Amino acid sequence: MDILNTVFSALNLLATVIIGVINVTWMVSRDVFRDKPRAKHYSKK
Repeated sequence: MDILNTVFSALNLLATVIIGVINVTWMVSRDVFRDKPRAKHYSKK
């Protein structure tokens, strides 16, 4: 049961890191796209 707990904690940490990286990447790419004039048509709905 102890090993299962450790594995679950590791997976939880990994998921948190991956989600954090995705969020940071999304924010950075959104800022980059917003600054480029030729990418303006992507943000228009």
